[in-house]
Formats: sequence, C-alpha cells, structure tokens
Amino acid sequence: MAHDLIFKNGVVVTPSGLVQGGVSIDGESITHVGSDDELGQGFREVNLDGRILFPGVMDPHTHFGCGDRWDEDTLVTDFTINSKDALIGGVTTVATTTLVGSDSLTGLYNQTKRAGTGRSYCDFVIDSVVTDRAGIDEIPSLIAQGASGFKFFTGYIGEQAEAFGMNPNGFPPALFFEACEAIRKGGRAGFAKIHAEEPTVRGLLVDRMRRSDAPATLMSWADTTPEWAESAQVYTYGMIASQLSVPFYPVHISTARTLDTIRWMRSQGTKMTIETLTLFLNATAQEMDARKLGGMAKIQPPLRHQADQDGLWDAVVDGTIQTIGTDTCTYSATYKTGADFWGCRVGVNIQFADTIALMMTNGVATGRIDLRTMARLLSENPAKRYGIYPQKGAITVGADADLVVIDPEREMTLGVDRLRGKSDYSVWEGTPAQGVPVLTTLRGNIVMEDGEITADEPKGMFLGAR
Repeated sequence: MAHDLIFKNGVVVTPSGLVQGGVSIDGESITHVGSDDELGQGFREVNLDGRILFPGVMDPHTHFGCGDRWDEDTLVTDFTINSKDALIGGVTTVATTTLVGSDSLTGLYNQTKRAGTGRSYCDFVIDSVVTDRAGIDEIPSLIAQGASGFKFFTGYIGEQAEAFGMNPNGFPPALFFEACEAIRKGGRAGFAKIHAEEPTVRGLLVDRMRRSDAPATLMSWADTTPEWAESAQVYTYGMIASQLSVPFYPVHISTARTLDTIRWMRSQGTKMTIETLTLFLNATAQEMDARKLGGMAKIQPPLRHQADQDGLWDAVVDGTIQTIGTDTCTYSATYKTGADFWGCRVGVNIQFADTIALMMTNGVATGRIDLRTMARLLSENPAKRYGIYPQKGAITVGADADLVVIDPEREMTLGVDRLRGKSDYSVWEGTPAQGVPVLTTLRGNIVMEDGEITADEPKGMFLGAR
C-alpha cells in the first residue's frame, strides 16, 4: 500500500544521528525512517534534494494574550492569527502562559485551552501563572488534569508585581516553598518555572537611572540589573525546589555568572532545566544600540554583553543549557517606541519565526553546534520537559509527523515581511541569514511552504502531559 506522504533524498535528523534518506507518514504519524529504498511509495512524495529534515520545534516560552491589551480577546487573536508565524519558523508546538486576573487558576487554565482549541495553527501546552496562595491550592488538581508547567514571577515587586495580580511584595521564597509543596503533592509531571531577577536592587537602580541624565540605551538598561541578580534568585529558589524534589526551570538565563552558579548547584545534586533565549544568543546590547533598536529590544532581563553571549554559547555546547525559547509577546510598536525609553514596556514581540534561521546561521554554520545538538535544544529537550516526548520532539516511528524542511543553502534577510500575523516590527529587520525553513508539517499535514501558510484551517491541538 502507498503511504499518505513520503519525504525522501534528504538528511534526516533523528535522536540517534543523521540518516541519509527520508520518512514515510500515514495519517498523523511517522511510520518509517530510513533510506529511500526502504520507504516504499507515497500518494504524495517530496524530494528533499539533499535538504535537512528536522523535527518540529517546540518553543517552551511564549506569552499569547500578552499584547497591547492583556485579555481574552487578545488571547483568541494570538491563537487565531499570530500562531501562524510559528509555522513560518518551523515551530509546531508552543508553551504559552495563562493570563492573570480575578478568576481561579483552574478558570484561567481552561480559558487558555478554550481560546486555542479550534483556533491555533500550532499545537500548544499551557503554563499556569501562579500569583497567590489561592492559586497554590489548585496546583495538585491542575496536574491531575494534565498541566505540568507552573510559572512564578519571582523577579517582580511593586507596580510590576501588581500588574500580574500579585501582592506588591512579589512572590517571596516562603510562598514559593508552599508552591513547591503543592507541585510535589500533584505528582511527577509538575515543575516550577521562575523569572529569576532579584527585584529590590534592580528597582533602586532603575529609579536612579530614570532620575539621572543616563542615556536611554540598551547598555544603560543592562546596567540596571547587576549580573548577580539573576544567579541570586536561581540559587535561592533552586535550593527550595531541590529540597522538595521539584524539577526546577529558570527561564531566559542571560549572564555568564549565572551559568557558573548553575554548574555548582548541579554538582551538588540540584535537578534543573536551563533555558536561554534565541535573542541572547544572537545579539548583545551594544549591537542592538548600534542598530538604534531602543525600546523595541528592551527586555527583562536585559540584553547583555559579548562576554555573556560567549558564555551562553559555551553552555549550549557543554550541555549546561538544555532548551532555547523566545519569550515571545505580541505587542505592537505602539508600546515599544517613543520618547520615554525608561517607561516603555519590556518584552520582545514575535520571535519564533526566526529561531531556526538564527541558530543555523550563528550556530550550525559557524561550527559551534551540529544539527543533533540543535535538535536537542529546540525540539527534544522541551518536549521531554513537558512530558510529551517522543510524541513530539523527535523524528522516530510512532511520533507525530511534525517536520521542518530546512534549506541550509538558502539565504534570506529577516524582517517583518516574513511574518503572517499582526506584528508591525521585527528586532531582526535587515539581518542576513542562511539556512531557513521552507516547509513545515503538523501531524502529517503540510501547513507551510516557501514562507506561506498552506493550512486551509487551524489544525493545532491542546496537549496535556502524558
């Protein structure tokens, strides 16, 4: 019998290494991986012509619903429209956060699930943002419903904390201890994600900068967060999680100093999944200042310096960093430009469309990493952390047929014209890249070709932990 779809004559990136040949697909699943003469015939066959067949990427750090407004309408819009840009970049699964508000943690979780179901162009999992003790009490029941990731904004106090529905004192260690107790009670699937950035000194320095004549630059913004501020919270909250045997996941690590702290903690037995951002690996504050990006590249924690970027790449190579996310928000330029650099919103907009191109250009092409390492960082490890591997994150028999064809020779200039959602700017505008996604499949359906969405309807599904 002929298979539904066959990819052949390519370089297939599998968990065990590179395979010359292709894959066969029936329905939503991969049915064979091997040489071309083992694949049989297909109703549709795609000749890869030597190009790379890569597992669909999972972005473990996005914020649908966090746009110009933070509400359910924005959440629905992001799934309906902005999720298309995930497919442009070969991202087939995202982890997105719940909104915050007066509703219960369970209510916010179900709100996100409803918003994405039948509307999302990519598959998705949900991180629940826990802001208070009432939310902590709901954690075990959410884990029983298939939830796994729980997000804590430990780096925020004052007005920033209140914007997230927290007490102005933030989310202190004692409350995090209780949250970890609840995660442990819920079972093995749960883990704790934190935004690590000691907030009191940072707040002091930001206030001083705003009152001073300091230049409104990304370099100055970096100076408001001392390099120890990140490692201080990684250590404090990580040791709490370790004491209670809760898997710990600090997001968007930005400094070389923090990596030294992480290596020491691991030597003492602390279990951690470490994430950095595509942005941090591929840009510095100095570079973005030179490009006059200003508020558009203002993120928290901030873009750092060359020594930090070099340290992050070293940590990618030696395995200290396991996952790469984007921290994608969906702001328009309205809240990122203007005279008040210090007051404009923090966060970067749609990023996942460019992850593969940037990692191919500055990682694989430079010899820093190979394709197998890139697959572990972008696909395998995030899926494992969320308990959905090998259904997701691998090209292997029985897995969902989430695939990306990467043309390693194709050159492209990145920018907002590539995007098919509502973004009106890109921090990568004008950036040259070589090695870009040219075709994406989601569960056996070809959903993107040559930069255009080909899905006739949204095919994304909600995924709970297995």
